[in-house]
Amino acid sequence: CSFKSIRKIKCDEVRPSCGSCEASGRREECAWTGESARKPRTEAHFEAMRRRTDALERYANILESMLERCQREHGGTYQDGQSYLQFRPKDYGDEKMEYEEIEGEFSLDGDDITAEICVSAQNLTVSELDGRGLVFYGNAAPFRFANTFCTLPKHVSIIPDVEINLSERYMLLVDGADPSHYDPLFDWSRYLPSQASGIDTHFLLSSCSTYHNRVLDLLFKFFTSWCMRIVPVLFLRDMYRYLGVHRSQTPPKTSHYSPMLHNALLAVATGFSDDPQIRNFKARNLFADEAKRLMESEVQRPNVSVVHALSMLGSFHSSSGEQGLGYVYFGIGSRVSQALGLSVDCSAWVKSGLITTHDMYDRNWAYWTTFTQEVCWCLYVGRDFSLLTTSEGNPIPVPYVDAEFDQISWEHPSANIAPQPNYLSTTFAATCELLNIARKVMGVSIEYVVVVVGNLVLVYFLTLSSSLQLHAWKGKLPMEIDITQANKNTSTPHKLMLHLSFWWTFILLHRPFFHRRRRSDTTSRDIDHVKLCRRAADNIMDLLGIYRSLYTLRYVPVTPVQIVFAAGTVYILLAVQATRGLRVAKKDLHIYVGRVDLCVQYLAEIGRSWKCASDIADILRGLIAMQLSPVLEKKMIESSNVEKQ
Repeated sequence: CSFKSIRKIKCDEVRPSCGSCEASGRREECAWTGESARKPRTEAHFEAMRRRTDALERYANILESMLERCQREHGGTYQDGQSYLQFRPKDYGDEKMEYEEIEGEFSLDGDDITAEICVSAQNLTVSELDGRGLVFYGNAAPFRFANTFCTLPKHVSIIPDVEINLSERYMLLVDGADPSHYDPLFDWSRYLPSQASGIDTHFLLSSCSTYHNRVLDLLFKFFTSWCMRIVPVLFLRDMYRYLGVHRSQTPPKTSHYSPMLHNALLAVATGFSDDPQIRNFKARNLFADEAKRLMESEVQRPNVSVVHALSMLGSFHSSSGEQGLGYVYFGIGSRVSQALGLSVDCSAWVKSGLITTHDMYDRNWAYWTTFTQEVCWCLYVGRDFSLLTTSEGNPIPVPYVDAEFDQISWEHPSANIAPQPNYLSTTFAATCELLNIARKVMGVSIEYVVVVVGNLVLVYFLTLSSSLQLHAWKGKLPMEIDITQANKNTSTPHKLMLHLSFWWTFILLHRPFFHRRRRSDTTSRDIDHVKLCRRAADNIMDLLGIYRSLYTLRYVPVTPVQIVFAAGTVYILLAVQATRGLRVAKKDLHIYVGRVDLCVQYLAEIGRSWKCASDIADILRGLIAMQLSPVLEKKMIESSNVEKQ
């Protein structure tokens, strides 16, 4: 139906109204118009396509001239004395090569064990040697033959089960919550640290659940919603299951809660506290230390909760200005994800009945949240990627959009906006696609730095290709998570983060070409990289202004620190450019210097929660002193000399 087509949601195609529309009360909206739901292409999209074609033609011409030169100097022809150029097509079409799917000779249910010994057909193994579940072993590993035919206990998890009994999950008693479902006797602080280093965190948090509940609520709304690192309703459900058993009993193994994850989350969440004693780094570090103490025991029997716990420890250190240590902890989490085989398609195990569909959703979700975090990390520290992507042969699909889960209400009373659907899964799916493009953009930047001598046509072509992908991504963005003039002042934090990252990616793509000289044979269609960088920076500042007015910049994840810095560098470049003419463009200079100062102010506000923002603000001030101040002083001296003459 048209409603599902626009939102890219699965439809059972039952007419006159499909089952989903019937169940959600949208029977009148369920229509079968047969019209395409694709948004019309914009002029910017066609312009990007035209530039891409031009770059491709220039690149082809260069390759042809190189072939001709090689043939003249070294001789050689293809066949019968013919030129290589005979293969040049008369028209450049958009043909696609079709590949035949080749069926393998091995399958999961094959009977020939000798074939499995020679070449591994299944790398995911159900292993009970050390109490673990589904793990990954390569072809050379002997462990893949251990307990291959044992079965896993069935357990339900991940997004589809959103209709959860409120009496069977831990309730965060915050503004707007129903107190009738809150159990004051629930032993929620069982695995939290008590006292150490003279700081009574047990008194600060454990004796009063209000502190605990508030900081976790803020964390779920403003930190983990970006890249969907935690699904709150499932974390609270598994927390209830894990802590609901008596201390003398062994708790069940859950995908969304573990003591290590609980402590790692609090190490980050307490940064949002208004109480200086709780926000103090030493107090926060107690939770991080407790998570690290539990690390070895949980890594010995890992599941996806361990991956998320290690990722949160990385965020704790990164937000505290220890990006090197944070990068290492995130790297450990990436290794655990490889040990679990999260990048391996496990759909065959679902068909065989060894794991449930929800187990597969858990694994796919964990893979993509790890992937998106790695992109942010690698852009932050400027290092290479390690996880495979779909284009590199990884079969893990981008997480699907769950309409029912997206309808769970999101609200933050102090923002003075009405409760609204969260659209977390829709935002997460779009985030995965965007950061996949950002990963390629980082590759383009590296190629630009590597190429010192010679023409940059190939790099320029890659830039245009990435620009086209960004336009296409923006053009197909579902209306629920798009930001317009009408809905911008009611935007959720994760929606704002999505659009901030879009414009950030634009800066990363075009900033390397900021000082690129226009070619003598250039046309009006040549890319204006300066204009695109300025436009992206202005949009970032507008979105940050909206975020600040609704939620304050104290409640942001770490990624905006990088985004504000990127916008600040653009304004420094623009300010320097304003001084390079025969006369200083005083009006533009005043505007751009003011924007740089505003970026520093925003970083200072974020720095109340995350020390790394204060560190980045110092770096930005250093750039001002190094790049802008000398130019302004020189211009002032020149102006003074002219006046004297």
